[in-house]
Amino acid sequence: MPILLDLRHLPPPEPMERILDAVQALRPGEYIEALTPFWPAPLLPILESQGCAWRRTPSASGDHARTTIFLREDAIQKAAA
Repeated sequence: MPILLDLRHLPPPEPMERILDAVQALRPGEYIEALTPFWPAPLLPILESQGCAWRRTPSASGDHARTTIFLREDAIQKAAA
């Protein structure tokens, strides 16, 4: 089940802080869909160091970034299925 975080209206670094808070509560099988005002490049290595994987999906309008964040174990299990 996705956890939708629409963070487009927040100034930096609030989107990053809220995503990291949500990652702490993430359970197996859950994932986060984060909408941010721009591509969160500084966040990505932090996510990886916390055992998460991510996927970038371009927005149709081009005015924001969409990042899907899930636990690395879920990604491994999905790839093996």
